[in-house]
Amino acid sequence: MGDDTKIHVAFRFHVNFYHSYRGDRPDESGFGKDIRIIRNTLSLLDGFNAAGVPVCGTWDLENCFSLETIMPEHCPDIIEAIRRRAGDGRDEIEIMSYNNGLLSASNAAEFEQATLRAVTNDSGSGVRDLFGGCAPVVRPQEMMYTPSFIRLYRRYGIEALSLYYSAIPFTCFVPKLTVRERFNPLVMKYPGMESSLTVLPAHNHGDLVDNLSLRCWLKRLRKSQMAMKEPSDLLMLLDFDADDEFWIGMDIPVLKNLFSILRGLGGMINSIKDLPFVKFTTPYRYLSCHPPVGEITVGQDTADGSFDGFASWSEKWSNHQLWTGIERSRVLEMQSFRLAELLAGQVPPEARALMKQSFEDRLKALSTTHFGMSAPVMNRPRLEKGADLVHGSVDKAKRAFDMLKDGILKAAEDGTITILDYTRGVPTQAVAYKTGPSKTLMRLNLARVPERGSVALMDDEGNRIESAVIENDTGAELLFLEESDGAIRRRYRVTGTAGGPAQNRTGGVKAGKTGLSCGPLSVVPDIPQGAVSITGRGDGGAWSIILRSAITYGGRRYDSGGWEVVRAEEFAGGQFGLMKMRGRIEFDSRGTKRAGIEREFVVCAGLPYLYCAVTVGFPRTAMRKYDRDKAKRLQRKWDGNWQEVMPCELMPEFTGSKERPLRVWKHNYFGDISSFGPDYGAWSKNRELDSVNNQITCGWVAVSDGKNGLLLAQSADSLASMAFCPMRTRLAKGGTRVYLNPFGSYTGRQYRYPSAYTGLGRKAAVSGSASDHLKPYAPSYNGRELKFSLMIAPYSGDKPDEKTAGDAMAFSYPYMVLSKSDFIREQAHRSWDRPAFSQPGDEEAT
Repeated sequence: MGDDTKIHVAFRFHVNFYHSYRGDRPDESGFGKDIRIIRNTLSLLDGFNAAGVPVCGTWDLENCFSLETIMPEHCPDIIEAIRRRAGDGRDEIEIMSYNNGLLSASNAAEFEQATLRAVTNDSGSGVRDLFGGCAPVVRPQEMMYTPSFIRLYRRYGIEALSLYYSAIPFTCFVPKLTVRERFNPLVMKYPGMESSLTVLPAHNHGDLVDNLSLRCWLKRLRKSQMAMKEPSDLLMLLDFDADDEFWIGMDIPVLKNLFSILRGLGGMINSIKDLPFVKFTTPYRYLSCHPPVGEITVGQDTADGSFDGFASWSEKWSNHQLWTGIERSRVLEMQSFRLAELLAGQVPPEARALMKQSFEDRLKALSTTHFGMSAPVMNRPRLEKGADLVHGSVDKAKRAFDMLKDGILKAAEDGTITILDYTRGVPTQAVAYKTGPSKTLMRLNLARVPERGSVALMDDEGNRIESAVIENDTGAELLFLEESDGAIRRRYRVTGTAGGPAQNRTGGVKAGKTGLSCGPLSVVPDIPQGAVSITGRGDGGAWSIILRSAITYGGRRYDSGGWEVVRAEEFAGGQFGLMKMRGRIEFDSRGTKRAGIEREFVVCAGLPYLYCAVTVGFPRTAMRKYDRDKAKRLQRKWDGNWQEVMPCELMPEFTGSKERPLRVWKHNYFGDISSFGPDYGAWSKNRELDSVNNQITCGWVAVSDGKNGLLLAQSADSLASMAFCPMRTRLAKGGTRVYLNPFGSYTGRQYRYPSAYTGLGRKAAVSGSASDHLKPYAPSYNGRELKFSLMIAPYSGDKPDEKTAGDAMAFSYPYMVLSKSDFIREQAHRSWDRPAFSQPGDEEAT
């Protein structure tokens, strides 16, 4: 039996010539490094095959930027060599995504095109177009996953998903697996998903370091294999970037002779080719004759970035700016489809063409390379290219929207506004987005500040709708409540007179210097410390949330202070209430640096939510503690003293326990709600988590102890992020507490993994140049301004109820307002102001 049982070894090369750390030059500062290393790999594989060693290669390749543009011009020989080896039956081709995109943060249409075009496309850069075919296996860019993939990939002919199960912080987090499970296909399921998907665990160079050498690892694995009650085959799938120097080897005297992994791919193959139990293979060949050996459930949204989540892609200041543009392009598209329905097919061809072009720009802008993995800041030319694509997408979507809007408003009366709801998603054959009831606070910006009491909102029947005009720093806005059954079309008129009596609504809002309240919801500021206490009511009675702001700089946390309530006011007889506070964070060793903070809280009778707008002006500090060589590559400088930013940190009073553990609920861009428990200490050494960002946030995210919960929603009218709310857990009396940090960034200890053997892999991964992507992202906020809006919704129970979730989506993707009144300004999500990414001193880094 032992002779028949093998350990199958597969080498997979992840090809992507479009980098966040490097530019677009055909030399070592750009993709020249990729060309050099991949040519060496192909030469090695050919040489071993010629010598009778049947080693195979597996290639997953990015299409749009690499196969379609860079490689045909600069290295067509690489495409030809891979084509030849695949045609000879030696190598295997797998798919990644057409745009090396943020697939788990894509919507249904973006995901569909990124997946289908990876196989075949009109430009001829699909893997089937170039290589004649591919295995039905996907190795997603940056190992990104969300539970929706389980049902979606099957719809597009994909049988298996391959993700890292690693001993280092470059993995996808799943509970502890046995040796048999770790080196074999598994069935991946998620509660409520009817389908399942095969997952193939993969391993990286950190695991090789952790196990000293490939030969040592395989021999130790062989002992475990033969000690099984029923020994079974195992698959050792080694996967890392095709441009990694690891494939070439490292010229370290003495150590190079002792450790084969330092001699690159050639050294590894030479070290194991004589082992009788080793058989070279490719992932799908193994999967074709080895069925899954177990089942797993992964509720987290994963990526191989810092903290095994979306920190690398969503927590830099520039990430927020680009994603806001992505979201505004999407909102304009969704609203345009709704208008096209109302126009009953009378859509100008120019509008259709612009919508298509906007989608193409957005698909390319969704490349992971425009968002990470670069830390602590992005490569400047790469960021500018991403911004070009985002700006083009928003501009074209807006022009298309305006054409359709004009068609709708042609017959409208002057002075009227129309409120329209719409489906929050563009359906495909695989995804049907649901529409449902919702209720929200409308905030329409006014073109001028009217005299107090001079404006009234009237419906079509002449009834006055309860509303309030609130002056702000840029003018004034009109507030009123609106609700939808999922497809409303309601018309109002804004008049310059008070009009008749408003509809009879009960007020009850109280606003003053000591606090703001509306029913069971209250906000009490702690002056001068600035820690705000928000009280909600759940099944167990009242419970509180503490809100505070802070910066970690130079190894020390600095909390905000010097707070004052600068405005507290009730409107419309207690229907609406507002409280505005201003404070500051003084930091560095002398307290001479100052971040100014403004918080605005709004409540309204009829909605049990707190609306919170936050503005933070971060001061510019001198550029210190940065790597000069890295700064030259990125064409950016930074101040490495910045470590964390907490602009609006929320700490719910509840704690998770063994009986009622904490659970994070999240809504993704495919319309699915999923959850996971952040108690990693149950199966690893991670009892406290310094940062958790495994939550894609289309609209909202929530956390609960099963009895009480807190939901936070973001708004496309303000600032948006694919994963806007990193979290942190801390052990406390009675259980585990969770902190939420919307539009901020945590740092700290990377996770520890149950698959580790020596611990050397993790040590190497978190120290030196190998840990560049794990550095804090707070330096990106240096000298920047941050403005965002939240809906804070305490609720009862575990999962947020449909009403709260629906209201959160109406806040996140606001109802559409079509105005034929010169008194109403356009909604903020109709445009995107391209930020100035460069700062003084950056030019010195080039």
